[in-house]
Amino acid sequence: MHSEILIPNLPESTSGAIISQIYVNEGQAVNSGDVLFDVETEKVVLEVPASEDGIIEKFNISQGDNVSSEQVAMLLRKQHQADSPVEAKEVHRVEYIQEKLVKDDSGRVLLEEVVGNSLFDKRGIICGAVGLVFGLVIGVLGTAILIG
Repeated sequence: MHSEILIPNLPESTSGAIISQIYVNEGQAVNSGDVLFDVETEKVVLEVPASEDGIIEKFNISQGDNVSSEQVAMLLRKQHQADSPVEAKEVHRVEYIQEKLVKDDSGRVLLEEVVGNSLFDKRGIICGAVGLVFGLVIGVLGTAILIG
């Protein structure tokens, strides 16, 4: 069963709008509330979210198109048990991991590629901040003891 994603009601003073950005692709699984595309008028930019979980079935718009209120922009196929977005995300994750593993001529994984890209994840930032604070405290205490 399909659900229509419509262009929202535009302000009365506006006769039309432009699709400024599209964030999804056909066949992509989306959750309720995910932003699908932006509609730009002379005064505002409206984000259009998904009304329910499902898979983007068909586009009736493209970036730069002029659109009007209540026009059908996309068709969303409602999610069934057989269409699991978890499976699709898992496949993308495996592909992403395979792309990150860069090997040199001898077949060894380059350490700077694996470690270097993960330095700025949440754990790395938290550990760095804790280390910085700990180092400052030890430095101040050491200086206070030496000055005495």
